[in-house]
Amino acid sequence: MSAKSEAIEAAAEALIAARAEMEATPGSRTRAGVDRAFARLMALAAPRIRYFIRAHGLSDVAEDAEQACAIALHCAIGRYDPRRARFATYMAWPIRAELQALRQRLRGGQRGGSARAGVPFSLDALAGEGADGWLADPQAEAATERAAADRLADAAADRLVAAWSARRRLAPGARGSHRTDAHLAAEEALVRRHLLPVEAGPRLCESDRHIVRRALADIARHAAAG
Repeated sequence: MSAKSEAIEAAAEALIAARAEMEATPGSRTRAGVDRAFARLMALAAPRIRYFIRAHGLSDVAEDAEQACAIALHCAIGRYDPRRARFATYMAWPIRAELQALRQRLRGGQRGGSARAGVPFSLDALAGEGADGWLADPQAEAATERAAADRLADAAADRLVAAWSARRRLAPGARGSHRTDAHLAAEEALVRRHLLPVEAGPRLCESDRHIVRRALADIARHAAAG
């Protein structure tokens, strides 16, 4: 997923959370939170919205088209099911439906194309025809599992390195060592980078290799004992 798509996913989650908070505790504060979250989502979706507006030939009525897209995003958030698809994918359907309906109202379907061209359609109509099945992302489950596994591995690595660092600081003679907290922190960062290497990095100098080898051996020994 691209960084822009990830940002849209995060903004959609934030808006859903803000709406839930407003429903639980209505008030000006929670309403302002919803407005801010929606403004953030609209800002992130703006490039895609402009693309759809151009694709539907509505650049000359961009203000009306953007308002229609805002309505579409409101509807999309209300109906979104994260188990079916990513929001960045899902939101395209209600946006296209609103723009198609706007073009029909303004121009009566002048544009040619497929049999559906010029005919307004809604998300409900798409669902009734089974077209909402296109929104399912067959790779979503595998991608979610990979991300969850990576996060768990990172958390485990952080704990292992933190425990190793704590043992070093408590070791006999450590307090009298010439190594400062900055040195120890640098070594901790070095070991963490090499505990779960994603790709080959620059070749380590001999002293750094020695630190990493001893650290990994210590971590493995304590992990096995635990």
